[in-house]
Amino acid sequence: MRLPSSFRRNLRLMRIAHILATHGMAALAVRLRLFYPYVWVVQLLRGDELPKDLGTQIRLALEKLGPTFIKFGQMLSTRVDLLPIEVALELKKLQDDVPPEPFAHVQRVIESSFKRPLSGVDGLFASFDEHPVAAASIAQVHFAELQDGRQVAVKVRRDHISRTIESDLAILRLLAALFDRYFPEYHRLKAPEVMQEFSTSIRGELNLRAEAAHASRFAENFTSIEGVRVPDVLWDYTHTEVLTTERIIGIPIDEKEALEAAGFDSLKLCERVTSLFFHTVFVDGYFHADMHPGNIFVDQQGEIVLIDFGIVGRLDMKTRRYLAGMLLAFLKEDYRSSAKVHLDAGFVPADTDLSAFEDALREIAVPIFNRPLGDISIAELLLSMFAVTERFKMETQPQLLLLQKTMVVIEGVARELADQANIWILAKPLISQWVVRHMGPAGKAEVLAEEAHLQLVSWMKFPQRIERTLARLEAEGGPLEAESSRLQLVCGVVLITGGSASLAWLAAQNMTGIGMLMATVSLGVGLLLSISSA
Repeated sequence: MRLPSSFRRNLRLMRIAHILATHGMAALAVRLRLFYPYVWVVQLLRGDELPKDLGTQIRLALEKLGPTFIKFGQMLSTRVDLLPIEVALELKKLQDDVPPEPFAHVQRVIESSFKRPLSGVDGLFASFDEHPVAAASIAQVHFAELQDGRQVAVKVRRDHISRTIESDLAILRLLAALFDRYFPEYHRLKAPEVMQEFSTSIRGELNLRAEAAHASRFAENFTSIEGVRVPDVLWDYTHTEVLTTERIIGIPIDEKEALEAAGFDSLKLCERVTSLFFHTVFVDGYFHADMHPGNIFVDQQGEIVLIDFGIVGRLDMKTRRYLAGMLLAFLKEDYRSSAKVHLDAGFVPADTDLSAFEDALREIAVPIFNRPLGDISIAELLLSMFAVTERFKMETQPQLLLLQKTMVVIEGVARELADQANIWILAKPLISQWVVRHMGPAGKAEVLAEEAHLQLVSWMKFPQRIERTLARLEAEGGPLEAESSRLQLVCGVVLITGGSASLAWLAAQNMTGIGMLMATVSLGVGLLLSISSA
């Protein structure tokens, strides 16, 4: 018999409180109001066998709580604005490796998805290897052969994993809300919004058909990049719970000795990975957000092959402009400009003391840039920068979490390939070109055009908003008695909302030729004012 959902949730919360109490975090459980009488009892009875450092305590607690919490901890490893750097570094040790799913479960998922036997004469595959080549918390990968002889890799979602993750996400959302309520001094961290970002990310990993779509889009985006490709997706063998692609034969990007033994130049591979990463971030605004070495291979032709597109990141043009300006300012060691970029982007309050913020950035950057070229780490710089933002009330930017994580991983990959190379120095010309194109005169003209277009679209929607407002007022207060009353209401809304678009619409609705002329003039004046203010 299945227990009621509320009872299961409370049992899970009690287990979380128990693990927090037995891993040195009883104070957190008490402040979150998680069964704190029980937590006090556990505290009295527990022994003294706790690990000494906080990072290890948190890591062990997350590992005990299961795959959803492990993935959440991996995301937290980029959050040095929330955690001390030493704790964040410890969370990077969280491993997603879990025992493989029994083959009977794998077979059931595939056969229920395609309504066909797994293998045999009439089966989906001519042969299917029962032993997975990789197993993670959400899915595992098997090699197989199609009936026509093609070699493929089949990624199969774990049985019932969706239900488990949704249950855990509900718990995490509750914990985020409690954190936001009982830790008001950390409202700037936007715990519920960060939790929503994490939920979107992990749900994306559950839908393997969506992952196939990501792979297809990356394949299109990479057509202009030499030496990079994505395995072909076999759509007839792909489902929400099953993803089938061509089988890749290659060397993992972190096996430097094997790559050099095969005749590949590790420095050139480093440069190619760098170009690939910055192209996806700045040119496409659509990047692979799980680029650890196990997902990057070098095939027999020397091409970089990316796999596993369950997590992708998206950046709008405004965010890309901010990132480019910030990175370029740091690379030029222009801390005044870097501080101003943060201010212009609205990432720090408008009343921030620019001089003090510049000094804070200089304080963390100068020691890093004083190192030998090969030891300079922009990933470390970014982590340190987010650690000092609390002083300046810089709000968390959830859309940047995946990018922060990917930047750290990519820098590690590059150092494995060429320990004296620095991807940020290699990328400086690329970033500079992008800045000239998108933040120079032509780029500023594009920004004005975009803003003018958005303003015009907003104006065009204004009449519908007025009509909806009037309809709601009529529904709430009964029909309006006279057209004059209706006009007075329209005028009231115009006075409240303001703007030449409002005047233009009013003129067009209530006057004849002169009204149409007023509408045209008002729209023109509004457009000019919008552009000049921008």
